[in-house]
Amino acid sequence: MKKKVISFLLAMMVCVSGLFFQVFETRAEDDGEEMDFSYLMTEDALVGYMQTQTWGVYLAEGYSIINKISSTKIGAGGVTGAAVKCRVSVCPIVEKLSNGSWVRVTSWTVTEASDYSAMASRSITVGTGYYYRVRCLHYAASDGSSSWTDALWM
Repeated sequence: MKKKVISFLLAMMVCVSGLFFQVFETRAEDDGEEMDFSYLMTEDALVGYMQTQTWGVYLAEGYSIINKISSTKIGAGGVTGAAVKCRVSVCPIVEKLSNGSWVRVTSWTVTEASDYSAMASRSITVGTGYYYRVRCLHYAASDGSSSWTDALWM
């Protein structure tokens, strides 16, 4: 229950941050095709969320988050929410646009063995003069999906 409350509070903080930052959202569908919705943006905070899957009974929601902390640091992460208590994972993948292709900078996974949510976040030092985005893989029991943000200029 504590994790569910924390997940709700984190989602509320993201919503409230929209009052202070201009937040753009993109939707991602896991239909077997690689689709790129990473538009080049210059905003300070971006949120991407997964589209609800009608076939799943465990996975409820998933968010990818990237924000500019300073001129050389970004905050990156994600949240996965489950409809029932189960094994929940989120795998944030930070990428930068280099020579027209997205290149992985770093990735990590957070897994909760029996919970309603999994949250992952990190502060990452990055180079300037590039666009960065965060993709997340979301899993709850046997359900899986993905989400990603628009690109953030550093």
